Amino acid sequence: MTKIKMVWAEDKQHAIGKNGDLPWHLPDDLKLFKQETMGTLMIMGRTTWDSIGRPLPNRTTLVLTHQTDWQPGYDDVLVAHSMSEVLAKIAAEDRDVTIAGGATMYQAFMPYATDLIITKVAGDVAGDTFAPTVDLSQFELIASQPHPKDERHDYAFVVERYQRKN
Repeated sequence: MTKIKMVWAEDKQHAIGKNGDLPWHLPDDLKLFKQETMGTLMIMGRTTWDSIGRPLPNRTTLVLTHQTDWQPGYDDVLVAHSMSEVLAKIAAEDRDVTIAGGATMYQAFMPYATDLIITKVAGDVAGDTFAPTVDLSQFELIASQPHPKDERHDYAFVVERYQRKN
């Protein structure tokens, strides 16, 4: 069965972004993002694509946008214009899927998510983009890994891994 993982980092107020970017510098969390998305079909909204600006190595990127004339500028980036189109592409793929943002994408894919990887950042960044509301009664916490604030990381954080209950 294809796994559909959702990966995001949020602060104490559930902010995931500020001014179109990540509002913190957490190298080990970026390393985790790379590990979790490597080799997967990575799905994101156009605004998230715009903030990254290029395809990431060893991942197939699919951008969902309602702008029918939008082009990513890269031949190897897939584009879809509806949820049904994205779901058809997922069904055609024989690999795991990672939802990589933004907020609208997380909300839209929550009913399909098999796994959540949420980095809880010990800070308040006054963000302008927020994580979806998660009904954690539908998921089981399977791992929790704390990380201290240090010279490389702006904030302490905890990575929580959840798996959907059957």
